[in-house]
Amino acid sequence: MTQLKYFLVLFGALMLSSLNTISAQEILKISKKDFPEKLTIKSQKILTDDFNHHHRIHVFDTLILTQVNSGKHHYHVFHKEKLTYLGPIGVRGDGPDQWEIPATTAGQFEKKSNGIKLWYFDYLRGSFNQMNLTKTLQQNSAYPITERKLRVNAKVFPYSKGFMGSNNRLYVNCFIYEQDRSRIKYYDLETKKIVKSPLFPKVKNLNLLPVETIHSLYGGPFEKHPTKNQFIQAGFIINRIDVFDENLKLLLSIVDGDNWKDDYFDAKNIDPASSWIDPILDGYNGLALGEKVIFALEAKKNVGTDKFKENESFIRVFDWQGKPLAYLEIAHDLSTIAFDEGKGMLYATDYSHELVLRFDLSNELKRWVK
Repeated sequence: MTQLKYFLVLFGALMLSSLNTISAQEILKISKKDFPEKLTIKSQKILTDDFNHHHRIHVFDTLILTQVNSGKHHYHVFHKEKLTYLGPIGVRGDGPDQWEIPATTAGQFEKKSNGIKLWYFDYLRGSFNQMNLTKTLQQNSAYPITERKLRVNAKVFPYSKGFMGSNNRLYVNCFIYEQDRSRIKYYDLETKKIVKSPLFPKVKNLNLLPVETIHSLYGGPFEKHPTKNQFIQAGFIINRIDVFDENLKLLLSIVDGDNWKDDYFDAKNIDPASSWIDPILDGYNGLALGEKVIFALEAKKNVGTDKFKENESFIRVFDWQGKPLAYLEIAHDLSTIAFDEGKGMLYATDYSHELVLRFDLSNELKRWVK
């Protein structure tokens, strides 16, 4: 081997070693004791005069958008400050421009000179569209005024929640019955290329499980950075929060406990017909993302058992480098969360008690984010 070839091989080995070291450092193990602040935050009940039973909540610009699971319409829109009702969005049904599925938007919006644009989708019909929400509300009709329509073949590219990237890529999670599963994936609208992230952590004998059980094991909240092509998919069962870039490269993982590790689970020990989730549940039920902070709502544990504590929820707050900022305790059964970074307000729903809540964190954010 010549000296040049030897140098190149040695340099390549050193580079690989360096990359492996960096990769190992990107796994951040953070437990409750690592948070510098532990706070009990008080809520303000809002929309108390509204008769709808609100399930999910999204907040953007001057608007609050809530999803309901019954009634003629899927969503209801309110003014964020005045809390006045502005109108419904989305007609429930199987007719033209009607939606059968309940969750038809991830709350991704864009503010343009001619109105607020809201992305929505119907994965059963293979469409991913953008409505002019401002014009839709002004017309006094729940049928959307759609300004951009994309056809997505759900047989080729199945999903249940998605975001449009600024790079003309559609980023989504996996569908419950998807066979060739990944953590998240994207579809490039220009090249028609589909790229998938690896499925991790590894589970022993995964091939023994039905696809629905695999979906439960790897599923969890999935959100996009407010402005960047960065994405977070957290586990519902598995205690890890994974941050991906626009090419689905894993940037960092925030973990706790042990069930995030490779080969922690063995499919031979999982009985899909039993209540297998309850003893191992250790993840997250919701995410709310700002430009500088990440709110992660812990999944409710011990539901249906004597150990379950009602009116108790916990939120972990991190920055985008995974640094722990605060551990929040809330005296409500939170279902979903949303964040208004401009006002420093955290919003939430308590579906079991039919509540919509708001928490003022403006002073706390000044301490957390310098």
